[in-house]
Amino acid sequence: MKEAFGALVRWSGLDAALRFLFARRRVTIVVYHDPDPDILRQHLAWYAKRYNFTTLDAVADAMDSGRWKSLPRYPLVLTLDDGHIGNAKLEPLFREYGVRPTMYLCSRIVGTARPYWWQTAAADRIGPEALKVVPDAERRRRLAEAGDDPDVDARGPRQALSWDEVRTMAGVYDYGGHTRHHPILLQCDDQTAAEEIGLCKAEIEDALHRPCAHFAYTNGDFGEREVALIRASGYRTARSIEPGWNGPTVDPFRLKAFPVSDDVSVGWLAVQVTGIPSWARKLKGLLRGRGASAAPAYPEPAGALGGRG
Repeated sequence: MKEAFGALVRWSGLDAALRFLFARRRVTIVVYHDPDPDILRQHLAWYAKRYNFTTLDAVADAMDSGRWKSLPRYPLVLTLDDGHIGNAKLEPLFREYGVRPTMYLCSRIVGTARPYWWQTAAADRIGPEALKVVPDAERRRRLAEAGDDPDVDARGPRQALSWDEVRTMAGVYDYGGHTRHHPILLQCDDQTAAEEIGLCKAEIEDALHRPCAHFAYTNGDFGEREVALIRASGYRTARSIEPGWNGPTVDPFRLKAFPVSDDVSVGWLAVQVTGIPSWARKLKGLLRGRGASAAPAYPEPAGALGGRG
């Protein structure tokens, strides 16, 4: 059904029409987590024929200066969330296609053997969605009681990049913050939220000796408190996963983006970057009466935070 719908969208020309109407002079941001290099190569080849790759720094400069036309037509920024160890395999592809993505790092998971909490056996047993909607202290307690303390190194293979790997790839990647431990910020108390946002930036800058200018909301969830904390911490931008394109008047701390499934076919990729699947899932969630702090109405790719990273 999904591929058939995708074929219909492409046959109708709707994807091309939306791209012309909305992406020609606005910035498209796409979100990945841990894509396979062979699949990402196909995606990059598809993007390269339809967009011009740019960076978040260039977008921030255009917003700050008011020189939006300094960006190329059909500008596209590629981002990756979390800092998965598999991202190290992507460096040759980005060099080949001239892409400088932004990777958002969890500063207290990268460089350790700690697991991403949604990728643990405990989270599988409890259910990642159930853990997203409880206070952060309770989430951590429940994971620890179920055998996977998020503050303890995992016994299995390392899931995150090492700091040495991150530093080695600095010629290809820009790095942003994605909190320290990947909590759901709306479920954190004020002190924890401030530390997860502000100390994440400080720890990344201390490890890399370079600015950490950009932030991505974990699970895509945020409110006015989070925006204020990010601004006060000195970030230039913050990326959500609210579907849409970014024009010159966009709030830099509410950048819109299109989540892309790590394993999606090129045919469905063309549909995902129209925003139709995200808006449909969001509408479905709203019709079910889900609030902003509830489990996500339009999940990100499978395998990432049980839906969203």
